[in-house]
Amino acid sequence: MAELKKDTKLPGFMTKGGPGDKDFKMSLLGGKVDTSSWFAEDEMYKERRIGYDPDLLKPGTLSQQAKDQEIFFCDIPFSQVYMEIDGNYQACCFGKQVRKHNVVNTSLVDWMHSDEMNAVRKEMLDPNSEFKQVKHTCERCINDEARYGRSRRTACMKIHSNVPDYWSKIQHMVEMMKATGEYDMTDAGRILEIQLKVYGSECNLDCHMCVHANSTIRQKVAEEGVWNEGVYGQMDTQHKEKLSWVSRDKNTLTEEDDVTVDENGDAWIPIKTSILTYIPKDVETAEPTKITNTESMVEQTVALAPWIRSIKIIGGEPLIMKRHYELLDRLIEEDQAKHIVIKYQTNLTETKAGKHNIFNYIPHFHLVCMVASVDGIGPVIEYMRRRTDWDKVMKNTEYCRKYDNANVDFNGLVSFLSVMRFYEVIDFCLERPKLIDQINWAMLEEPHSLRVNNLPKKIKDSLIHKYERFPDIQMALEMDADEHINIQDTFDYLLKQDEYYVGTKWEMHLFDVFPELEEFYVKPEDR
Repeated sequence: MAELKKDTKLPGFMTKGGPGDKDFKMSLLGGKVDTSSWFAEDEMYKERRIGYDPDLLKPGTLSQQAKDQEIFFCDIPFSQVYMEIDGNYQACCFGKQVRKHNVVNTSLVDWMHSDEMNAVRKEMLDPNSEFKQVKHTCERCINDEARYGRSRRTACMKIHSNVPDYWSKIQHMVEMMKATGEYDMTDAGRILEIQLKVYGSECNLDCHMCVHANSTIRQKVAEEGVWNEGVYGQMDTQHKEKLSWVSRDKNTLTEEDDVTVDENGDAWIPIKTSILTYIPKDVETAEPTKITNTESMVEQTVALAPWIRSIKIIGGEPLIMKRHYELLDRLIEEDQAKHIVIKYQTNLTETKAGKHNIFNYIPHFHLVCMVASVDGIGPVIEYMRRRTDWDKVMKNTEYCRKYDNANVDFNGLVSFLSVMRFYEVIDFCLERPKLIDQINWAMLEEPHSLRVNNLPKKIKDSLIHKYERFPDIQMALEMDADEHINIQDTFDYLLKQDEYYVGTKWEMHLFDVFPELEEFYVKPEDR
């Protein structure tokens, strides 16, 4: 591992989003978070402090209350719109779905003004709140803060609180909400980030930890037998129907055979609540849902363009999804592209979809950011994210940096496998600060079998010192394994995937890449 003395200050790109936090303090909801870098005034942020308000942290201000944890505040509910691949809206990518709000019946604007989102915002501004809606909607962040001392909330606050122009808009929206009781962003300028995950699940990789509904390759491989009920649960009828649902075209639902039109001209579509909410035990019968919004995501997004600061496209693998390029073309046509940041959650292995090449679009936008899913180097990532070509990832990363208005972030998922080598990713970034703009990571939550804490204790203990500067990862390694998890199920699943790829160019074996695991594997005949 690269030499990094204990008292050496971490580079800015290593700390923008939360890694390296220490000296934790208790949060309102039981977690341990460090807010010392929120609204920071040190050297790390000087280049971003133009327009800094000297009264920012005066007693009673939003900034002071958030920093001192008098309120459980997150800026995302005020500035972001997110929907899952099945069309269900969420407060953010970690938020819980709200089953009654789907792209087939709720517009982007209507979701932003929904009762659920307003409840979250109001509770976050109330020091005396019981956090009824927040505890439900933001459960993942609350739990992550309790377990690891950081979360998506703390990462966003650490970044966004140090961008004066952005934060002033958040303050303005908060003041308006306090005054009127309503959410209103009409005079806030470019404040919105729209995260679109409804262009489908088309993907070219088979990442062992990925939710199957997010990848057509994962779905295909699972249906051909690479599945373990101990890891992923039963692959029942509902699961298969969910995979079918996410492939439907949300923009042309009214043309499909199972849609009925009543005497008033209203269109209705049968939707299984369980499919939309990922709750297998929910209702078994399809419930008719009124289609009140048949506008495409393109039209809705273009209509909101004057208020949009960034758009994030998520898949599947977004760069190979032809339909999303229609949105880029429209933004260029409407002369909005030059004001907007485009972000991609991408594996960065392919950059073309038919006649479209993302590199041809970069010059038209204010900034294009590739958030590359990288949690291993070389053979490690090629094993964990099967069908990845590491050389292609590096080639495309280097090509991106030829553009003044493009950058590449690495965003890793720290899991059962990746934690054994993730320090190599950290080293890689430390050694190439001009190549990688930012590195961040999140702890894998599901499936539980693939969490860090379910590694054998011997291996976890051997890794602790490699993450001395990163206490969130250390905390995950120090946690006991879940009692209900059988590590042999995990081995069986990974070895089944290995077997599937025998004879292909993606053939690899678990114990060749991670030899330290072999002593803990028990052959089925010996169990």
